[in-house]
Amino acid sequence: MAHLSECKSWPRAHGPKPRSIMAKTGSGPDISVVIAAHNEVGNIAPMCAVLKQLLAPLGRYEIIFGEDGSTDGTLEEIRTAARDPAVRYVSLTRNFGHEACLRAGLRHADGRAVIVMDADFEHPPELIPDLVKQWRAGFKIVAAQRLDDEASTSMFKRMTSRLYYRVFDSLGDVHIEPGSANYLLMDRIVVDAINELQDQELFLRGLARWFGYSLTTVPYRPGTRKHGATKYSLRRSLDLAVTGIASHSIRPLRAAIWLSLSFAVVGGLLLVYSIVSFLFVQHTAGAPGWASIMAAIAILGAVQLLVLGIIGEYVGRILRETRRRPRYVIAETEAAAGEESETDRKTH
Repeated sequence: MAHLSECKSWPRAHGPKPRSIMAKTGSGPDISVVIAAHNEVGNIAPMCAVLKQLLAPLGRYEIIFGEDGSTDGTLEEIRTAARDPAVRYVSLTRNFGHEACLRAGLRHADGRAVIVMDADFEHPPELIPDLVKQWRAGFKIVAAQRLDDEASTSMFKRMTSRLYYRVFDSLGDVHIEPGSANYLLMDRIVVDAINELQDQELFLRGLARWFGYSLTTVPYRPGTRKHGATKYSLRRSLDLAVTGIASHSIRPLRAAIWLSLSFAVVGGLLLVYSIVSFLFVQHTAGAPGWASIMAAIAILGAVQLLVLGIIGEYVGRILRETRRRPRYVIAETEAAAGEESETDRKTH
């Protein structure tokens, strides 16, 4: 942890200060590949083998695993892989989430270009040479765009994905291409800009586009997971979707205002109708109108709860930002593990 004294403003829980100065001076690798891994014990060694093959012709490289509090031996596999100096890692104290894991990896990366991807092979590593080619053509961001088909993606996922990106386009402050994922290459200037931010909530695929740097896309078809099961449940997908919209738009709050005004107008019209009905329309005995009254109460109650939910979502995010807690806490890196091994050798 001696590196922490080099930069007082760098959050202690985020681990050592980034060494991106190496990339700027040309002494670091050309390409960093940051891989998020949570309970991916069976995919670590195969991913390393494939990446080394693909990256060797592309220049100097490093492979960085972000280990997100795994419980199945993933960290041990990564430690074994890190015997190769080209393989590095950052291990978090617990499962802080996919975006936090990628963020830790980005702050650990030294490459002039940084590629983020998952460890499950659903992001096919064979696409990396195409990403690098577009980067060397001058683009600062090269995003992989998933091509969904019936064979690789369920109908439910295809429909919900298209619907989400349409909603995001109508509400958000950036355009995200349908089929986008956290599989993209970013130039060092983009990575440094992201690392400067202290936002608690990070929606990487949206934030990378928000900066406005030149961007192109490379289409791909999803690969097949080699080992294990997907970690993205419906609940986590919904959480990510809400984070994306809340991070890039306040239009839901404005929509809540317009919704409230609309129902106020409807309420005014109903008041006028009630007065006219009372004065000029002959009523039958009993209690007419109870069904419409109950329906109106139910609808108004639902709308009120919806508006409160939208406001609460934003207030909760404001609370997280004001707490200034670290987005993740680092338990171990390859550098720290190496220092401990060296100390043990000297002691014995």
